[in-house]
Amino acid sequence: MKVFNLFPLTVLQNKINIAEDERTILVNEIKKMQSQKVEISKSSYAWTGDTNGYEFLFSNSLFKNLSKKISSVILEYLNLLEINTNHLDIYYQRSWATYTQNEQSINFHTHSQSNISFAYYLLKPEKSGGIIFRSNELQNEIAKNIFTNSKLEKSLINKANPYNSDRSMFDLDQDSIIVFPSKTPHATVPNKSNEPRISISGDISIMLKDSKGFEHLMPNFSNWTKF
Repeated sequence: MKVFNLFPLTVLQNKINIAEDERTILVNEIKKMQSQKVEISKSSYAWTGDTNGYEFLFSNSLFKNLSKKISSVILEYLNLLEINTNHLDIYYQRSWATYTQNEQSINFHTHSQSNISFAYYLLKPEKSGGIIFRSNELQNEIAKNIFTNSKLEKSLINKANPYNSDRSMFDLDQDSIIVFPSKTPHATVPNKSNEPRISISGDISIMLKDSKGFEHLMPNFSNWTKF
């Protein structure tokens, strides 16, 4: 018997090493931002810099070294997809920190305004939770909602596996980075640690250096006309 898994979602995981003194500086800077609490969030929802006025983290010089390291990983991801980056200008559209305390999490969402997103775990205590990806297009769904948790509980589905699951969870170590298409629904697992989990996320936009002959990819904004 042969089994073919077609049309995969590709998620890249890698490691970024930074010096401990640099980590301390970055953690303290993020804690300073989080303490401002421009927007009061629900206690069960993690603090996110992009909704609290800190959505351009990489414009802060303290994060310059880290942003360069992340840029290399983003290029790895594009190369994995066999995309010729010589044709592209690549931009960090937004970048922000997420501060997740005990029992806090983030609900499923997408980043529809960008092309590629990432999460880097700057501070990741044990049992502090991970990231979950979900598919809205289950290729193996032979009957509507046949793979839901209720069907599993009623023993219509014997057990969850990669062929019948609509989600996958990654519980990554500190200094790990994960890269994925921005349109992918994702959420975070509640933090079960008494220590905060601090991650740095960002959205990347790609555009053509020269759009001549291309119809769909974004043309370079240097040719746009403002009104």
